[in-house]
Amino acid sequence: MTYSPGRLFRAATRRWLGPFAASRKIVKVTVRDQEFRIVRELTSQADLTAFRELWSAMVEADRSLWSQVAERRYYKLSIESIGRGGRTGSATWFYFSGGYIKLLAIWRAIWVAPLYRTASPTALETTFSLDPL
Repeated sequence: MTYSPGRLFRAATRRWLGPFAASRKIVKVTVRDQEFRIVRELTSQADLTAFRELWSAMVEADRSLWSQVAERRYYKLSIESIGRGGRTGSATWFYFSGGYIKLLAIWRAIWVAPLYRTASPTALETTFSLDPL
């Protein structure tokens, strides 16, 4: 995997900017299938704590894998978190089988990597109560 300026910036600012900075402030996660039906909502403290742990342990994946990942079955994650000033904000992410995660974004920004991978796909799928993908 190559080290681009964007990747180095994301690594250096991981604790303050990007998807990991707000992991401790996540208040709700809604998991939807490809037809946009709700599969599960994580709202209990136990579920959110487990999700936050897995979320903050994600690592940036190699971009060259994207063509293989894009063909897999996926779920949509709507992640709500408390932002600045106590306002609730949300972001939509795609979870692909095998533990790959990608932000649904209008603009491709240097600050957000195109592809992440969770350290434990099985644990995340168990947290979502999904059938194994």
